[in-house]
Amino acid sequence: MKWTSILSGITLFLTIVIHSQTIENKEVLQPFFLQLQKNQVNQIIFLGDSHIQADWLTAFLRGKIQEKYGNAGRGLVFPYSVANSNGPDDFTSATNQTWENFRLVYEQDVFPQMGASGFVIGNQIESFLEIKFKNPEETFDKVLIFNDEKMNGEKFQLYKESQTLSNFVSKSSERIKYTVSSGETFPELASKFYTTTTKLVQLNGVGIKNPLEGNSYQIDKISFNYNPDFENSIEKVVDYQFSGNETLVELPAPQNIFLMKTNAKNGNIFYGFQFLKNVNKGVVFNTVGVNGATYADFLKYSLQLEQLKSLHPKLIVISLGTNESLSSISKEEFQNTISDLVFSFRKEEKELPILLISPTDNALKPHKIKEIVSWIKESALQNKVAFFNLYEATGGAGYFKKSMKKKEANADGVHFLKSGYELQAEKIWKALSENFK
Repeated sequence: MKWTSILSGITLFLTIVIHSQTIENKEVLQPFFLQLQKNQVNQIIFLGDSHIQADWLTAFLRGKIQEKYGNAGRGLVFPYSVANSNGPDDFTSATNQTWENFRLVYEQDVFPQMGASGFVIGNQIESFLEIKFKNPEETFDKVLIFNDEKMNGEKFQLYKESQTLSNFVSKSSERIKYTVSSGETFPELASKFYTTTTKLVQLNGVGIKNPLEGNSYQIDKISFNYNPDFENSIEKVVDYQFSGNETLVELPAPQNIFLMKTNAKNGNIFYGFQFLKNVNKGVVFNTVGVNGATYADFLKYSLQLEQLKSLHPKLIVISLGTNESLSSISKEEFQNTISDLVFSFRKEEKELPILLISPTDNALKPHKIKEIVSWIKESALQNKVAFFNLYEATGGAGYFKKSMKKKEANADGVHFLKSGYELQAEKIWKALSENFK
């Protein structure tokens, strides 16, 4: 009896472990796996929060799936450095002017819409914008520009360069005292002076997060020093006009650097750039990671959903929940936002394959995160979408502290280091790979 009990316990344990590393409701994804076998380009959209914005987890997955099914382009990116934010390691971005900039989690009234990437930059001056891929073999033949519709018909130019724009640009900072006007928000103050919210708090304390009309605050106003000699090192490739809110540019030869000059009379406003190869078969793996994002944030802007759906994705992956775990959100409210987001993506395509991935353990709210995971799992079943329990696959409760000891996690109690995210990506890839056979 004793050995029988032990064997039963082992069997149960192994069953739980194996189950935690497989995709639940995986039949929902079968149409996607079938599409991969066809002679066509397939688009994937991967939505997430700060775990995704840096692209460490998704870069691993992008590399694996493109190695197996072909590289049809780097996909959707945003000039994060221009927007004073962090971003992926595989490209840089630069400009010669300041831009107002926000991400979709911010309270702001400057831009009425936010598009594909969940970020926006905008200004009203002739500007160069550069996105440069570090790997010289990461080339593109086409660029889909997600611009604001009021730029429709305005001209812009693309160039080749022999020297990078950043060599001709430097920033200067002037500390000023600014008196807040009625209705101005914390993120709007940072955007207005091209500084960061972190710097504002450093200078003024946390009270500036709720600025009061008439109060004065210290602000480091950032400006650019631009050397126009840069324009002696560039050669025009093509003249184009913006079209609607999505402008497709086809290049005469593959490029590794995107350099655009724009001066639209109603303002230059951009929501993202998708880089594509001129191929007949392969995968475009698009990431939309936004620091601080929740399921509800991706329901804020109709233009974002419109632009993402225009890519005709064959698979939507959603990896959110960490930020909800740090809040007091109720089960009903949380699950309603999941259902609403799933419905929004499936409005025109009822059987669109969707995969929800749970967050992992964190050290700040370990009990709430476990609860969030159970709510996502339940929602996946209710909404007929697939589910991967990354929380259980990585070991469940205590995983974050173990990762810290292994130097795979950050001391902030929430984020991981690159090695930690790549280990998580391996779990996801292994579960997906079971369906490729």
